[in-house]
Amino acid sequence: MKIDGVSIPRALQRSVVAAAMLAGAIVHGTGHAQPGPVCLQTGTGTPSPPRALALAGAARQEHRAFGGQTLDAEGRLTASGASEAEALRGPSLRPAPWQRVIGYWQAVGTHGGRLPSQVAYGGWRPADRSLLQQALNQASAEHLQGLGVGPDQGLTSQELRALRIAVDRVAVIDTPWSAAFVSWLAREAGLGPDEFAFSEAHADYAGAAWQAGAAEASGQATAYAMRACDAMRTPPRVGDLVCHARSDDARVADFASIGRLLASRATGGAALPMHCDVVVSVDDGGLDAVGGNVLQSVTLRRLDFVPGTRRIDPSYVGCEAGTAGCVDRHMSRAPWSLLLQWR
Repeated sequence: MKIDGVSIPRALQRSVVAAAMLAGAIVHGTGHAQPGPVCLQTGTGTPSPPRALALAGAARQEHRAFGGQTLDAEGRLTASGASEAEALRGPSLRPAPWQRVIGYWQAVGTHGGRLPSQVAYGGWRPADRSLLQQALNQASAEHLQGLGVGPDQGLTSQELRALRIAVDRVAVIDTPWSAAFVSWLAREAGLGPDEFAFSEAHADYAGAAWQAGAAEASGQATAYAMRACDAMRTPPRVGDLVCHARSDDARVADFASIGRLLASRATGGAALPMHCDVVVSVDDGGLDAVGGNVLQSVTLRRLDFVPGTRRIDPSYVGCEAGTAGCVDRHMSRAPWSLLLQWR
């Protein structure tokens, strides 16, 4: 089997076929792919599971903790919050934003505890954060005096702590953390490693949701908490994730095309830049979603529906300025193609 001229290993062909079923790859007379048979097509008739509500509640909490940064339905900044690297600005920001981001990284990986690994500092090649921490420890006064160096040499405990914090804060700035944020929310909601792929890459947990949906479509059991659905055709519920690829490339611009990549990509595989926000509220006019590392903060954005529907307005994908009905969506303009729906 080949997809876009690329040979697909036989071991992956079954999952690709099942994924195509989920994507609605059977095209009817309209020329449009039909929505998959497994995805719930009502946003109100089937309530969100309790853990979906818990995930959305945790996202709301972090949005408040970062100062409530907000984008309106046209993707314009209407309220500014705290930046990722900020220190404390009073009790309302305790712990400090950078410390909260370090906390999100504690959720990454099967057993948690992975931290940002690189410090770019503007250099051509980034430095390894753990090696920098080791070097600081070796330069401490306590360590040097243990080697026989005079009492006035080396870093004091206060200086050592300040430098450790500086390295951590730079690592937070230099390492994208939006997927770590979602992983932390999933752990806060009580999900386990068989139910969610805790990762610093959105494509890992999105790919696992695609595989779970493909398993459903082929009648197989799966413990994964979410399935992949077409965001432009599926009504969202609170706790679902709305996602897009970070590219205008046509190969990842819609549900079927990004699905072809997710279906054949192993967890931890080749880079597939993506972003996902958590739906925290839905009404007749649109949805509110919270995402991490959006304009260097935890940010709530509004996404409008097509009037009279519960489907994301296609103008967010982009349109030519000046054409009838074109709305410039500014910072929210993206191919919102993927909805990770709670099963």
